[in-house]
Amino acid sequence: MSKSNDPAIFWDEKFDRTDYRYGTEPNRFVADVLPGLVDDGARVLCVGDGEGRNGVWCAGQGFDTTSLEPSAVGIKKIEALAADRDVDISTIHDKMPSEQVDDEYFDALVLTYVHAPEPMRKEIHGASIKALKPGGVVVLEAFTPAQRRNGRTSGGPPDEALMFSAELLRHDFEGLDFEVLSEETVQLDEGDGHRGPADVVRMIARK
Repeated sequence: MSKSNDPAIFWDEKFDRTDYRYGTEPNRFVADVLPGLVDDGARVLCVGDGEGRNGVWCAGQGFDTTSLEPSAVGIKKIEALAADRDVDISTIHDKMPSEQVDDEYFDALVLTYVHAPEPMRKEIHGASIKALKPGGVVVLEAFTPAQRRNGRTSGGPPDEALMFSAELLRHDFEGLDFEVLSEETVQLDEGDGHRGPADVVRMIARK
C-alpha cells in the first residue's frame, strides 16, 4: 500500500496539529438523530472517529462507546479529549475490517466522512453491517460527487470517485431498512476542515 492509500499515514499527517482539524463538537446530524434511535447505555461504535468529536460526545451521552481509528495521532487526541471531558471511552487503533470488532455486537455505528476507494469502501461498509446487532442502526453522513462539481470548499477528497451517492449507499447497505437516505445541501461548521455549504448524503439504516 502506498503512502497515499494508507489511512494511518495520511491521517497522522492531517491530525498532527495542536488544535482539532474538525473541531471538538459532534457532527450535527449524528447529535440530532442518534439519541432517538437507540436506548440509554447502547453500545456505539464510531468508525474512523478521527480526533474523537463524535465518539467523545456519544460517551458523554451515556452510550457505551468505542472509537475505532487507524491514526495513532488521532487515537491520542481522542483519549485527550475524553480525559478533558471526563468521559469513559474505549479506543481501537485499527481500521475496518478489524479483528478487534466482534460481529453483531453494537447497537449503533456512526460513520461520518469515512471516504475510501471502492475496494476499501466496500470492506468498511460490509464490516460495519456485520458489527451491528439485529435491530442495530447505522448513522452516516458523507460528501456526494456534487461537492466537487459545485466547486465547494467545505472539505472532502479531491476525487469525486471517492464520494458517495444515495444510490451507492443503497447498494453497499443492501438488506438494511433505510429510514433516511437523502442527498442534501447543508451548512457545515466543523473546525477549519469542514466549513461552509456542502453537498452531502445522509443515511439512517437499520439491520
